[in-house]
Amino acid sequence: MAVPRIGERYRGPEGHSGYLLRQTWRVLLGAMEAALREHGISGAQYGALSVLARDPGISSADLARAINTTPQAMTGVVAALEREGLVVRAPHPTHGRIITLELTAAGRRRLEAANPAVRRLEAVLEEGLSAEEVTAIKEWLVAAARRLGDSDRATWEER
Repeated sequence: MAVPRIGERYRGPEGHSGYLLRQTWRVLLGAMEAALREHGISGAQYGALSVLARDPGISSADLARAINTTPQAMTGVVAALEREGLVVRAPHPTHGRIITLELTAAGRRRLEAANPAVRRLEAVLEEGLSAEEVTAIKEWLVAAARRLGDSDRATWEER
């Protein structure tokens, strides 16, 4: 039997929430990678640039947490961005062992050039939804992440 198309059987409304979230996430990742390719950056690099635009001067470890990746993976992302001249490292002003990250002017330009492609993908995600529905979905996603992130395995097993 062939795998059902998206929207059918377990890949549709009768599917489990976690599975459907992962399905959507994987499709979104592929679409983002394709959209960002013309800008010469990956989805992870876009995420890093986007966070650095909002939180300049954070550490690589904090950046990894902000874009939901490992510190090891972030090391590679930051190294690539640094080679491209999109970010610079600087010592933390008070903590000698912490290295902070900042966008360069080139990094800001690359981010600004890529933003419309990502906003178009988000518009496709939100198509047909009212502003209130989009807000409700975002609130649910945040609450779900908090519930799962704030609880431990024992809590999951109790349910």
